[in-house]
Amino acid sequence: MSYQLLGTEVDAFSLNSLLDFVVNSVRLKEKNVILSQNLHGIYTYHKSNSAQLKSLYAIAKKRIDGMPLVWLGKAMGYPLSKENRLTWVDLMDPLMKRIRDEKLKVFYLGADEVSVSKGVKMLKDKFEGLDINYRHGYFDTNITSQENQEVVELINAYDPAILIVGMGMPRQEHWILANKGDLNATVIMTCGAAIEYVAGTVSTPPRWMGRSGLEWLYRLQENPNRFWFRYLIEPWYIFRLAANDLRRLPTKRLKS
Repeated sequence: MSYQLLGTEVDAFSLNSLLDFVVNSVRLKEKNVILSQNLHGIYTYHKSNSAQLKSLYAIAKKRIDGMPLVWLGKAMGYPLSKENRLTWVDLMDPLMKRIRDEKLKVFYLGADEVSVSKGVKMLKDKFEGLDINYRHGYFDTNITSQENQEVVELINAYDPAILIVGMGMPRQEHWILANKGDLNATVIMTCGAAIEYVAGTVSTPPRWMGRSGLEWLYRLQENPNRFWFRYLIEPWYIFRLAANDLRRLPTKRLKS
């Protein structure tokens, strides 16, 4: 079920329904893109004013990646709960296990070489038999560049059912939009620092902070130079969008 929120949409996946959606898409050969929907992504979506980015959002599923979206959705009368917030800390292990059990192939594109190689090795060790390959995310993403062509060819040669892209917003979204027509992967998913969390090259916030909506505070104190604008400035724009939503109550449910 999809709901209108903050000038875009969110999809109310639970962990199991998301895993089933991924696997069923592969089985039915139905190509899908699943984006991470959080406040930073919504800010980027609106402030970039990019027709290309909006065209991707129009066709993609949007997984809820932040408790504030759940809270606002509940305030608007949507039947959302904490089970609908799915970060990659929640998702990585169950997804890798399901991919392994279903005998599917997955490719991870993103992060630096040290993080992605270490993280993928740890996943292979944890989920014996997992068919996974990777490539770091530092390359020229211009669609006409030789490097970009080589990355697409590398992914297609591996022929994964699922492609996970973690190159930062909105770089990863623009790359997906530009290249999805040339990629063989059935399901493409975006992520943040998912493989860095696995590798331990980026520290994972305590789970209680994520559940209580305080993960942002942990990240801010860990890396203030990177996150000060995201967590101290961007929310003021989001507050205005939220006020607009709340003024329009009662709300109507969108498409299923």
